[in-house]
Amino acid sequence: MIADHQTEALVLRSVNYSDSSLIVRLFSRDYGKISIIAKGARRSKDGTGALLQPPNHLALTYRHKDGRDLQTLISAEFEARYPNLSADMAHSAAAMLAVEMLDRATDEDDPQPLLFRLIIALLGALNAQPSDPLLLMQFYQLHLARQLGFAPQLDTCIHCGRPLVSAVVELVAGHLSCPGCRPEGSRQLDRQTLAYLRQLERTHINQLAGPGQASPAAGDYLLEHLFNHVDGMSRLKSLTFWREIQT
Repeated sequence: MIADHQTEALVLRSVNYSDSSLIVRLFSRDYGKISIIAKGARRSKDGTGALLQPPNHLALTYRHKDGRDLQTLISAEFEARYPNLSADMAHSAAAMLAVEMLDRATDEDDPQPLLFRLIIALLGALNAQPSDPLLLMQFYQLHLARQLGFAPQLDTCIHCGRPLVSAVVELVAGHLSCPGCRPEGSRQLDRQTLAYLRQLERTHINQLAGPGQASPAAGDYLLEHLFNHVDGMSRLKSLTFWREIQT
């Protein structure tokens, strides 16, 4: 079956194909992750090639054919613009890292509208001035894990179910347990970091669109948690640069 689909989409990755075309991977609001070919985009005089670059947020029309891995672009235009991302290195690096994480964490043709809302909300918050990109990225990582179904259990021990006053992190699975159930191969998570994560879980992203105080220890834990649950997440190409600009 062949049909023309219209949707909002975020550009995840764009690679050159032949002398004039692009193959573009996008995360769409209605159809999940899709791959399209944009024929002649690199030579187009209307700026299509520049439009189809991450992390642009587009209104997209493409021709879908069942059973085909690569669909065909019909048209694309900006749905929203985030001009401040390119004006600040840290905000730009955060946006690119978030996009790559989303790409690693999702499968083709698996609609997840709440994840789409999350990444769009993050880009809007990063675009706001002033904003703390590290704080926003920690919010994103926590809620990315939540939407994917493996959010850390922050209130009770994974083993005995007792309330967590302080916690230890199981290094293999990333679960949190109480000191009494502490397994081999674990490390302490201090009370301040645990309280910070709980607060972040209950906070709306709009409340973070200003200067904030991020927790480096929470950031390390959230990354390790995602590494433990998503294949390939530990090989993020944009992570090295993101870490460099935090030092």
